[in-house]
Amino acid sequence: MQAISNHSTKLITLYDLDKTFIRSALSKEKYYKVPTKTGEIAVKSRELSELLIEHQTKDEIRKLVNMLKTLKKRNTSIGSYMQTIAIAILND
Repeated sequence: MQAISNHSTKLITLYDLDKTFIRSALSKEKYYKVPTKTGEIAVKSRELSELLIEHQTKDEIRKLVNMLKTLKKRNTSIGSYMQTIAIAILND
């Protein structure tokens, strides 16, 4: 048997799928309001998703995806959850 190779096909990893899921889940809202020491700021969903991906390990991203999926199953808004995470990242 001979393996068929297609050089234009890219291997998609679980990490890639997780990043896509986070970007998609956060894109439901245009902005997330995040309280800081100097007041409240509005963070674009795209910026927040990139911050999350940049500051978290692969395992933390995986846990975040699982938590977001659980919230989705319960028909719960992820807004307050994401605001809490954003506070931790922005005040770090």
